[in-house]
Amino acid sequence: MKKTLFLLFLIAAMPLAAIPKVSLADLNNGGWEQYQGHYVQITTPLIVCATTQEGLLVAPERLYVPEERANGLDRQDSTEYYQLKVYNDSLGIRLDCKYPYSLNLGATVKNLKALVVGRTHLQTGTQPTFKNYRPRTCVPKFAGADLVVCVANIENYFHTLGGYATKKVTQGQHALQSYKIGSALVKINADIYSLEELQWGNAAPAELTATMNQLCGKERYAYIESGDYNPDTISVGYIYRTDKVRPVGPLRLMYGEGRSVYGHRFMLQGFEDLKTGEQFLISANHPKSKRGGGYSSNAARVKNITHVLEGIAAAYAEGVYSDPDILMVGDFNSYGKEESVQLIVKAGYTDLIALYDSLDYSYSYKGEVGFLDRAYASPTMLEQVIGVKPIHWNTDYYYSANYKSKYNYKNKDIPQDAPANIRKVMTPQAKRNKFFRYSDHDPLVIGIKLGSR
Repeated sequence: MKKTLFLLFLIAAMPLAAIPKVSLADLNNGGWEQYQGHYVQITTPLIVCATTQEGLLVAPERLYVPEERANGLDRQDSTEYYQLKVYNDSLGIRLDCKYPYSLNLGATVKNLKALVVGRTHLQTGTQPTFKNYRPRTCVPKFAGADLVVCVANIENYFHTLGGYATKKVTQGQHALQSYKIGSALVKINADIYSLEELQWGNAAPAELTATMNQLCGKERYAYIESGDYNPDTISVGYIYRTDKVRPVGPLRLMYGEGRSVYGHRFMLQGFEDLKTGEQFLISANHPKSKRGGGYSSNAARVKNITHVLEGIAAAYAEGVYSDPDILMVGDFNSYGKEESVQLIVKAGYTDLIALYDSLDYSYSYKGEVGFLDRAYASPTMLEQVIGVKPIHWNTDYYYSANYKSKYNYKNKDIPQDAPANIRKVMTPQAKRNKFFRYSDHDPLVIGIKLGSR
């Protein structure tokens, strides 16, 4: 018996084969073939850039869309990245996203031990220890600002359910969506909200305005009426604080590509600061997204912006507006160096994102980040802008916090075999008390000191 125990002790004391330590660059430069089928320890700290049904997209740093920055990463030479597939049967979670994953984008892992499957494919046998990233949750403050403008894509906010865009949205989900968006906008405490992706017509902005007033406990907010057109179409719109500003002049539709078809995605409205009497205009814009040809093509977005610029010039020529202070804002569905938004710069406007916060982002798509949500100032308006910042409440947050997640308001739907940290973020209480992930875009806030030119 003693001999057997001694032999077992010797076996246990024998060192296992050391796992080789390699950098991501080593693997990328041909080393993966040497280690294929073997475990390695990645010495390069890794950041989660995307969560997908296939796995995590990780890289040594956040990956920026090349079209965002003049001297940014080239798409062909950007930092090498790997598809990391995590299998963790002991927790009942596989990274095929059987259940919503609880990691925020930006989470980090060091000294990852993984199996090399291919040049861009790693697997782990156990759950890696990630340091989860907490996106910025505070609202930026602009010292000396008279007014704050918020630019927010609110991701298909419809009052009327059952149409093409909302056929899978339940009343419970819509109630949660209204609460989350309303809570976020009230928390931002802006004086004017320029919104994208709300239902065309008066019903949706009226409902959202009522939610915001209910949440703040007073009749503080009002909306600009735009008329009724198509209950299954998204539009842009304005909500404002009645104790801070008043609308000036009529709402003007700046018809884009397709003219009457997509004119509701481009609007122009004047406002007056009740304290100073200063006036300025906000051009709200939302060209169609990048989904191929037709109205979603780059050529269409170029025509959109061309029509908007022509429409602004026409409004002045016709005497509709006279104040030269203009903010052009919105979800332009174009990054900073793309042709359509460069037309705005060529027309004499200043890119406020490039001026104030070019190294940040408001949107993430397939692992790359950049600004689809943008702001431009006319020469006289530029002198009165004192800052622009995104608030990271959405694009970096785990998807299960979204109002459409099936785990966000029914306790009985929460998988009993999900791990505790995931169950926690799925609880109705967490969803109702937090406004994170109310959209897939982060809002922008712009500080303005009127009359400072």
